[in-house]
Amino acid sequence: MLPAWLPALMQLASPTLPIGSFSYSQSLEAAAWAGVVRDEEQALAWIRSHWHSAFAVRELPVVEAAARCLEGCARIGGPGDPAWDALHAELAALDERFIASRDSAEARAEARQTGASLLRWLGGLHPDSHEHRLGLALAVQARAQAPAAPLAFALCASAQRLPPSAARFAWGFAWLENQVMAAVKIVPLGQSAGQRLLVALRALLAGPPERQPWSFAPLASVLAMRHERQYTRLFRS
Repeated sequence: MLPAWLPALMQLASPTLPIGSFSYSQSLEAAAWAGVVRDEEQALAWIRSHWHSAFAVRELPVVEAAARCLEGCARIGGPGDPAWDALHAELAALDERFIASRDSAEARAEARQTGASLLRWLGGLHPDSHEHRLGLALAVQARAQAPAAPLAFALCASAQRLPPSAARFAWGFAWLENQVMAAVKIVPLGQSAGQRLLVALRALLAGPPERQPWSFAPLASVLAMRHERQYTRLFRS
């Protein structure tokens, strides 16, 4: 029997989720302009490299850690409750550390913008949830900025009662699909090539999560900074 939360997972992983991810390439556009990514094989190598050196080891652990923090949050009280205050402090620390790991202005803007869109989505569907109130409290602490995207996604997943491992899976698949869609537009590649890339990449989702978040992708970081000054571009990162 399929789990009851599977439709929620599919909804959160869908490219129709209105958070604007389609407008970001996370350095892939700059890599194509620099001649680093020119065909399907190089696109596959680039996405795999970014997964192993930056995304899966930095973003996915944050999503799962936040989701595990949020397990059972519906049973706690509101602000002033020691359990609430401890949860808020733990999420705020995760958010602060994640934003500190973004080494370009575009990366920081992307994390906040998509986080804001996720928080609006959460407020539209679950306005009275503890998760939405926690998201608003985090935004106040971050000087009216929304929590970073991985934190906001974990809040959305918790409000829809997704297990932490499912939240990590949904965020991972959404990222892979977005990277493939960006490669199809930028390189450019055909739709069939895009499907081959997804087939080749989806096995990455079965990998175990990192226990300690880290990242080391100097080429992607340099290209992200170059992209900020790129004259003509389709994507915001």
